[in-house]
This record gives sequence, structure tokens and C-alpha cells, in this order.
Amino acid sequence: MLKLRVMKNKLLLQFFIFSLLHCLLSCTQDSYDKGEGDYSQMIGKMAMGYTSSDRLITHFVTDDGEQLKVTKPFASSLMPKADTVYRGVFYYNPTDRGAEVMGLNRVTVINPHVYTSPKTDPVRVESVWLSKTKEYLNLSLYLMLGTTDDKEAVQRIGCHRDTLIQNTDGTRTLHLIFCHDQGNVPEFYSQRIYCSIPTQDVDVDSISLRINTYQGLITSKTKL
Repeated sequence: MLKLRVMKNKLLLQFFIFSLLHCLLSCTQDSYDKGEGDYSQMIGKMAMGYTSSDRLITHFVTDDGEQLKVTKPFASSLMPKADTVYRGVFYYNPTDRGAEVMGLNRVTVINPHVYTSPKTDPVRVESVWLSKTKEYLNLSLYLMLGTTDDKEAVQRIGCHRDTLIQNTDGTRTLHLIFCHDQGNVPEFYSQRIYCSIPTQDVDVDSISLRINTYQGLITSKTKL
């Protein structure tokens, strides 16, 4: 499972697999000018970002299947390796020359695994949706975080592969459970994270994802 350590006056994000929680480039704004400023036409889309041999992000392909050239290729600690593909949320202004990138969020990719005793501490769910390419089931969630002196406080997220059901109409549904271990991390404030569950290698007709929230269990059913 993905892991988050919390220390006094500092949050140390440490994951076992390709992940980072809600990180922005220095140029990113949570709210932006709604007039005629630099951010007035900004679009935010999940995409696959590509780095060059010199570790610059040169282009990305959105979940709509649109490929966009970055007008000013840039380096980012969120996508640090050369000649590598990363998943992220790109905030950009569309231009006739491509995309003027204003900010970037890393998206945590969660591959389903079978866990012996999956933890399902509550989270707050903003939305669950399937990418238009049908390659990812995307989630926008809020975790509760906080600072602590306890160096052993570790928060983890993951996805449990539960059961594969053969339906009466001949279709098949894969049942998944979103895993979350609060790990003694204080719940002082909420932090949004973005996650994607790969679906391209799942040979089923639909996915049922169960998530424990502060209001109780919810089930999101998605047809592939």
C-alpha cells in the first residue's frame, strides 16, 4: 500500500509505488483570476506526461486522447526521470502552439492487489469517473492529515482486489475495495489527492468500487 509519514512541523510523503500526494509547481494557484489574467483560460485535465532525454516535460496526452505539445518544456521534481511516462493533472492555457503549462499535480496510480487484512478507514470522496480512453478509473479524494511527534505515524492507501462476479446476463463485474489506513496520523485538516486505478488489463464488463467514507460505505459502479 502507499504510505504517508507525518512528522512535527513537516509532512514527509513516502510511497512504495509511483505516487505523490497533491504537489504543485510553484506557478500553480488553487484559485485563479477569472478576468483576463494568465489563469482566466486555464484548463485542468488528467494526462500522461512524457519526459525527454534531458528530463524536460515536452508533451502530454489527456484522458480525452488529445496530445498536446508543451510550449515551454520544463523540469519538475514530480516527473524527475528521463524518457519516462508519468500520470498527472496538467493545468494549462491552450494556445495555437500547444499547451502553456501553468501547474502540475501528481496522480497516484494504484494497482489492485489482494491484501490479507485490508484497512478501510474513512475518507471523503469528491468524485469517481472513468477516463474517456477507458484506461483509468479516477478518484478525487480528501484525506485527513496533521502534524505529530510520533515518527511511527504512517498513513497508507491502496486498492484490494476482492471478487470477480459472473452476472446472470453473462457479463462480469470486478469488485474492488479502496484501502486506507489512517495509521495514527492526526485528523486536523483535509488534503485532496488524485488517484487512478488502471483498467486496461482488466478483462471485465464493469467495476464495482467500495469506499468507506465518514458518512458510511458507498459503492461506485462503472461500466467499461
